[in-house]
Amino acid sequence: MLHKFEPATQHVYRSRFRNWNSRAAVRSKPLPEFCGREVKLFFSPELVALAQHPLVQSRGDAVIREILAYHLLGHLNFTDALETEIIAPVACMIGRGQFELPFTPAMLTDARKIAVDEMYHALFTGGLVEEISAAAGVRPFAKHRPSFLLELDSIKAELSTSLTSLVDFFFATVSETLITATLTRVPNDERVASGVRTILRDHAEDEARHHLYFSDALMMTWPALTPGLRRHIGPLLPRFITMFLTPDLLHAQHCLARIALSATEAESVIEEVYSPVLVQADIRARSETVIRIMQRAGVLEDPQAEDAFRSVGLID
Repeated sequence: MLHKFEPATQHVYRSRFRNWNSRAAVRSKPLPEFCGREVKLFFSPELVALAQHPLVQSRGDAVIREILAYHLLGHLNFTDALETEIIAPVACMIGRGQFELPFTPAMLTDARKIAVDEMYHALFTGGLVEEISAAAGVRPFAKHRPSFLLELDSIKAELSTSLTSLVDFFFATVSETLITATLTRVPNDERVASGVRTILRDHAEDEARHHLYFSDALMMTWPALTPGLRRHIGPLLPRFITMFLTPDLLHAQHCLARIALSATEAESVIEEVYSPVLVQADIRARSETVIRIMQRAGVLEDPQAEDAFRSVGLID
């Protein structure tokens, strides 16, 4: 299944988890609490496309605040699903040595720490929905599987079952190496409620270590794949990036319905805010970091992978 991994060319893994006991949120910080007494925003408005549309803004500050609350709830559902269904299971599989990939003993141990981190993230993102909904005065949406998970299900259904775990590993790698503005900007936005900033700051500090871990993992595992496996996995990587970063239009429709926009108005807002040109430009900008990592790992040296990245507009 794999090439013989040559130590002479092996990417060197440097653990960032040696001080995990004193720095990881699950080990060093109390479970975040949300204080509903603050009359603040629930998200940075500039990061929420719906909140920028003139028709939404014309409804006044209370409606904008409501849209921001719904966006936060959508983010929490997205995070809960990602951590629970993809990242934690993949980290557990790595930790138990269930992948035929060149992970070092230190990486196996660190993967178990990542699994603990991610389930803690799922605990506080999933557990604060009712508190935040009450503070915002909104009804939470029914839990649903985000669109990226539905598409991932479809991809795996078309492949041999022998590839399923490898597909999950590379999807997890893509998601953990993408750096989102949500985690880097919102914690420093004083307009946002302190509880929200704490939640996202604690998550961001853990994710910085996970980002480096999975960056190293990609550098070490991609060269170990056989040409046949690269032909299967390479073209999926730009698709994973696009899936992960594409806006959830169904969630957007639900948000606009909650603020009493008509179906025609909601359709117009979504067409303008999430036009294909704007979405494509946003995905390309947000994927620059992970694409640089893939270039260093040699992913784009594979002709089929390179063609796939170019075909979806992620590279020229």
